[in-house]
Amino acid sequence: MMSSLANIILFVALVITSAMVALMYRKLKRLDQYHADYQRIFDKTGAALIGAQNAVASFGSEGRETLALLGTRIEEAREAARQLETLTQSARELAKASSRSSSV
Repeated sequence: MMSSLANIILFVALVITSAMVALMYRKLKRLDQYHADYQRIFDKTGAALIGAQNAVASFGSEGRETLALLGTRIEEAREAARQLETLTQSARELAKASSRSSSV
């Protein structure tokens, strides 16, 4: 009788332990899936950050190029304005000279 009671207790303990192991196994499987999801998310985040870094670097270099080109264009515009001013002054002087010669 005593061994039957011990066998029943051991059997119940074995069933409970098996159930707990099964639950732990399911939780570990779920945890493994979460880990895989997090790994994919971190990989995508890393790729996005690298893309953003490249965009910022490209923006900086393109900005420098644009600034240099803009500076060149400003100098060209100033030179054109000087030439226009010189031509305007020459035209005024010619107009004055021609009005003096026609009045004489």
